[in-house]
Amino acid sequence: MLSTSALKINVFGSLLDWLENHPDELDAIVFDIDGVWVIDNRPMPGSLALLNGLRRKKIHFSLLTNDANRSTMEKSGSLRKCGLDFSPEEIVSCGDGLSAFVEQQQLGGKLFFVMGDLGKPCFGEKAGLLVTRELAKLPFCKGVIVGEDNYDWEAVINAVINHFIEAPEKLLVVPNPDEFYPRNAGKIQMAAGAVARFMLRALNAYGTTLEPLYLGKPYAPIFEHSHSQLEKRSGKTIDHSRVMMIGDHLESDILGANNFGYRSGLLLSGLTNKARVEKSHVKPGLLFKTL
Repeated sequence: MLSTSALKINVFGSLLDWLENHPDELDAIVFDIDGVWVIDNRPMPGSLALLNGLRRKKIHFSLLTNDANRSTMEKSGSLRKCGLDFSPEEIVSCGDGLSAFVEQQQLGGKLFFVMGDLGKPCFGEKAGLLVTRELAKLPFCKGVIVGEDNYDWEAVINAVINHFIEAPEKLLVVPNPDEFYPRNAGKIQMAAGAVARFMLRALNAYGTTLEPLYLGKPYAPIFEHSHSQLEKRSGKTIDHSRVMMIGDHLESDILGANNFGYRSGLLLSGLTNKARVEKSHVKPGLLFKTL
C-alpha cells in the first residue's frame, strides 16, 4: 500500500489485492463499466482476474452504466465480445430507473416522446410506457424522454423546446445526465445530459422553467434500483455502508456513491488522475491503481 499526504487517501496497487486483504468489510460492490472494465472496446488490464475472483469468492456485485441507448442485453453482449462474461441481470442501466418512475407516478400506458435511441428492447416500453418518435404526436404526449444518437437534432430539439413553451407542465426525463461519453480514438459524443441542459438554457432564457428528472449517476434512481436488485439477488438486507462503488469519474461515480451512503473507490485508469482528485471537492474513500 502507498499513501499520499496531499490527498490523505490510501492508494492501493489493485482492487483484487485489497479484496484479498479485507475479506469481511463489504457485502457487495457496484462498478462503473466504461473506463473500469473496458476502455475503447478493450478489457482493462486485470479485468478478467478480478471477475474470476469475484465469482470464486461469491461476492455480490452490479455493474452500473449511464448508457441508456443500449439495453442491458446489448451491453452484456458487448462485454462478452471483450471476453467478460456478464449476464444482463448483473447490469443496471440509468434507463432501468424508468420502471420505478412510471410506477410511482402511475404513468403505465401513457404516451411519451423519445428523442433518439433508448435501447433494444426499449427501456420506456419495458417500464410500461407507450413511446413515439413522431413529432406530429408530440402534443399528445405526457412527457419527453431524452435518449441518445440517431435523430435529427435540429428538428427534434426545436420541436421539443417549443412544445415545453406551450406545455411547461409536461415531464422531461433524462436517463443519462452526462455531458458526453467516449468514442474511439479519444473522441467524444455529446450525451443526453448535455442536450437536456442545452434545451433548459434556451427555455430559461425565454422565461420557461422546467425541473427535469435525472435517472443516472450521480443521481439516486440508478443507485436505488441497483441496491434493490443486489438485495433481491443476495436474499438479505444490505446496509449502504457495506457497499463500495468502484468508478473512474469523480462527478458521476464517486459523487453518486458518497451521496447514497456507499463507500467509494476511484480507479486511476486515465480519466481521473491524482492531481485532479487533489483539486476536486469530490473525494473518494480509496484509490486503486488497477483492477
